[in-house]
Amino acid sequence: MSHSTGTLAHQPFHAVSEWWTATKLAHQFLIAAAIVLFPGMFVTGWWVSNRIATAVTDNTAHAAALYMEGSVAPLIQELSTSEHLLPETRDKLDRLLADSTIRERVISMKVWRLDGTIVYSTWPDMIGKRFPASESFRKAAAGQVAAEFDSDSEEEDQHERESGKPLFEIFAPVRASDSHRIIAISEFYTNGEKLQADINQATFLSWLVVASVTALMLGALSGIVSRGSSTIDSQRSQLSSQVGKLQSLLAQNEELRDRLQRSNENIADMNERILQRLGADLHDGPAQLITYMLLRLNKFAPAIEQAGGSKGVEELKRMREAIQDTLREIRNLSEGLALPELTAATLQAAILQAIASHEQHTNTKVSAKLDLLPEHVSHSLKVCIYRFVQEGLANAYHHADGVGQTVSAHAQDALEISVSDGGPGMTDPHAKTSGLGLSGLRARVEAIGGRFDVQSSAGAGTRLVARFDLEKPTKRGT
Repeated sequence: MSHSTGTLAHQPFHAVSEWWTATKLAHQFLIAAAIVLFPGMFVTGWWVSNRIATAVTDNTAHAAALYMEGSVAPLIQELSTSEHLLPETRDKLDRLLADSTIRERVISMKVWRLDGTIVYSTWPDMIGKRFPASESFRKAAAGQVAAEFDSDSEEEDQHERESGKPLFEIFAPVRASDSHRIIAISEFYTNGEKLQADINQATFLSWLVVASVTALMLGALSGIVSRGSSTIDSQRSQLSSQVGKLQSLLAQNEELRDRLQRSNENIADMNERILQRLGADLHDGPAQLITYMLLRLNKFAPAIEQAGGSKGVEELKRMREAIQDTLREIRNLSEGLALPELTAATLQAAILQAIASHEQHTNTKVSAKLDLLPEHVSHSLKVCIYRFVQEGLANAYHHADGVGQTVSAHAQDALEISVSDGGPGMTDPHAKTSGLGLSGLRARVEAIGGRFDVQSSAGAGTRLVARFDLEKPTKRGT
């Protein structure tokens, strides 16, 4: 169950991977850009607009606070020693706020004690009331100028909200003139319409700049990637066409190679049939005639001996020996040309037949090392290996007197057969391959796709090696 669940979970990922691989490079770039650039644009735009809004509100708040500090702080210094403002001080503050210059900027004002009690307000009914300290109030009590757009949730701002205008609320600390100790908090409200419009405009422009830069980057990169993608697609199409042509040529070449291989095998089979026919003709023709001559000579032998005396007898003996030698050579030739029946024999049996035939004719011993040989090979390969062993052992007998004759054969990735001897060897084995025996072996092996090699050096014997590729797995035996 767990294996099945893992397979099902892997399928969507595999499908997405295949879809992504099949997608054009330009489309991949656009998707990646949408994942990376657009979120990056939004984060950058948000950060820039937020910084602009913060900077604008802070600068406006500090400028307003500085202006009001120079006007209000000198009037309320009595709060450094008293918890209330005198009526005369409140009148001065009322006249200050009634000034046209300040009235253009400030809508209302409050003066707070540090415990949250209002000691002055544009609205007299708020004087003496105490409210919980807000975050901006606490910052001002700590000596900082704090500003925010008025929210609807604060109870002490109910009169200001009745104006229906967006209010910009500023808290500023009031310090004692002799010690710079904070003695009160001044809170005043300004019309926030223009400030809000400026912030909105700055925010819009910042978003416009960020979006424009992102669009330009995306457009420029998309153009480059699109051209690169078109070039890659064109080259891929050309490459696919070239690969198709190459595959067609390779298929034609493989077909021609197969035809040549079959032709070589057919020629090898024809040569074997010619050799077998020639051997049969030698056996049935000249060998029979020479046998008849020998029989006739034996019939007239008494008369020749009486007529020729001892000299005639000696001459007759020489003629018999010459005719018998000729007959023996012809029979040996016919036996060498004619192959034994190999159709039903395995490869190992064919090699052993060649070894047994050599041992019988030469009265020598051959060491055989056969391992992992395939049971079923083509008839042409079987005949080729038989002839290779036959000719290799004949060379070992003639040039090394049969010393150290060894036949080795094994098959793994390739079929390798070697015939070696312990004779005097050859100084230049490659120069010797021009002889009829070795050159014939080379031609026979290479005709069916094998590789032929001669390994020899002076005093180290000779080793003939034939290698054949096994294209298909076969059942092997020992």
